[in-house]
Amino acid sequence: MEKTLDKTISVLVALPHKEDQKDVLASLSEHSEISIVGIEKDETGVIIKTEQLKPNVIVLDLQLSMTTEHKLAQMILRRSPSTAIIMLCLDKAHQEQEIEVHASLALKAGVSGFLIKDEDIDKLAYVINIVSLNGCYINKTINNIVYNEFLYKNQFPEQLHINKHMENASTVFTALEKCIITQMAKGFSDEEIAENLHYNEGTIKNCLTVIKRKTNLKNRIQIVVYAILTGLVQLDDLSFDMPDFPAI
Repeated sequence: MEKTLDKTISVLVALPHKEDQKDVLASLSEHSEISIVGIEKDETGVIIKTEQLKPNVIVLDLQLSMTTEHKLAQMILRRSPSTAIIMLCLDKAHQEQEIEVHASLALKAGVSGFLIKDEDIDKLAYVINIVSLNGCYINKTINNIVYNEFLYKNQFPEQLHINKHMENASTVFTALEKCIITQMAKGFSDEEIAENLHYNEGTIKNCLTVIKRKTNLKNRIQIVVYAILTGLVQLDDLSFDMPDFPAI
């Protein structure tokens, strides 16, 4: 199904260094559907602008989030739950293992995307489009390792209480909710799920809200991993990437 974007995506850039700001702005400059609504360089500015503007997407420097152990992402989402956060790792000095740890923490905090500048700057606009449609994207080089951190070390939000849900997960959700979770695991957007299941998109969005409330989770990645652990979705069905969008 061809997907069209019918509105401007407002983006707040939160990067402390001017050179990094320039690189990000340059990568987005030719994408008319993306509107940069602000550029901030510290936590206070990000929080104030988030409350004022309620942007669709925030491109957030990993270093800013690390100063509060990723609590900045949580504060942003409390103030603007509909805002999607893309965490951008800009520091080349970070070792791969460090990046994996921070990616895992960021995802638990509710971040929708995690990118590495050197590998992903050219696809930033693509990822902004994905997360603005409630999708998620993780840098491919750390995807599997981050997933293993969730799966095998049980690094979930404390409120998940996965053992409690393990036995009754199949009875917690309606048949439609189970179908939606499976479709999410396969990487479909809300619009595509609606078309695949023959429901209107509003119904799918309402069901997703109920699923989040039932699991007390924040985003699609956490829900998909939860579904894997509880047996609702088989591992072969998992996909963190959304289907390809047409060229922008």
